[in-house]
Amino acid sequence: MPTTCPTTSEITMTVSIMPYHWEMYQLIRHHKYAGFKFFSTENMRAHRSRLQSIPPYKGRVFVTSEKSGWNAPRYYTVRCIRPDGGIDTIGEFQFFPTRQSAHRFAKAYANENFARVGNESVALPVENKIV
Repeated sequence: MPTTCPTTSEITMTVSIMPYHWEMYQLIRHHKYAGFKFFSTENMRAHRSRLQSIPPYKGRVFVTSEKSGWNAPRYYTVRCIRPDGGIDTIGEFQFFPTRQSAHRFAKAYANENFARVGNESVALPVENKIV
């Protein structure tokens, strides 16, 4: 019985790979060049948003903070960039009341779900995740 190799349409790619972002400006540039406007000045001003100044966790995960009004408290949201340049919210919007709690969660989430392989950020398969 002859052995056949699967065609590319039979192989499902479950691991997402993208360039590793060493600094926030690289992540922002990736997003902007993909045609998205999450980081536009108008959008950031409208939502009174701020970005973390430290490098993204595992090249993908970062924290934003937003205020709903002038005297409203600032709350924090954990976000992740997709390989196509889109931004996903991890958990709920403005879930974290403190910067420290948001960064602790972002770091733990990134360590559990992504790995740096050379100059690429690789999403870990579900079977490799810690339960």
